[in-house]
Amino acid sequence: MIFSAFETRGQFNFGIKGSYSLPFNTKQEIKYDDSQDFLIYRVNFLELDVSPTIALVGYYRNDLVYFQLELAYKRVRSRFLADNYVDLENITQTENVKQTHSLDFPLMAGIRIDHFKLGVGPTFSFIISENPIFQDVDLFEERRSSTEIGFGFTAGIVLYRLHVEMSYQYKFNGVGDYLYWRQDYRGFSQPVQFIELSMGIFLYQFS
Repeated sequence: MIFSAFETRGQFNFGIKGSYSLPFNTKQEIKYDDSQDFLIYRVNFLELDVSPTIALVGYYRNDLVYFQLELAYKRVRSRFLADNYVDLENITQTENVKQTHSLDFPLMAGIRIDHFKLGVGPTFSFIISENPIFQDVDLFEERRSSTEIGFGFTAGIVLYRLHVEMSYQYKFNGVGDYLYWRQDYRGFSQPVQFIELSMGIFLYQFS
């Protein structure tokens, strides 16, 4: 996830990184009933799609220890399929896609030995925009925090100015944990998880 190449101790490095994410969440179903316990909606979470990401990176290394801070824009598309049983003579099915745009700040710390490095640290995501889903249904409500937290484990190889990395990313927030039904929490609590493949290069260096 980072980029450094020079062996001078106590150096700051700045560059850019491109990443591609592979989510591995599974499908999940939730049924919603009315006040008389009759099924009126069934919602399936289908998948997550994370856009390729470009990030600005600051990297500091001193002996075996390194620290890295990134600023990345990320777009996540969450797909849901809803069956409407309100009118049993006219059951309808609709696909709802939620797009979430965020600024992510991963903070990594770890060790680097020769051309290999291992790191771990938290990720703070600040949602800058998103579209509501199920807005045509009065009983549905979204209650989502604008800040989400996760963490990641990273392993990488350094080839001069080029850094190639693979990381495991985990978010404590669920894939749809912001959904409320009839004032009660009825969301998808399955955590967001994905593998991230990235490549970066340093453009500037300060000793």
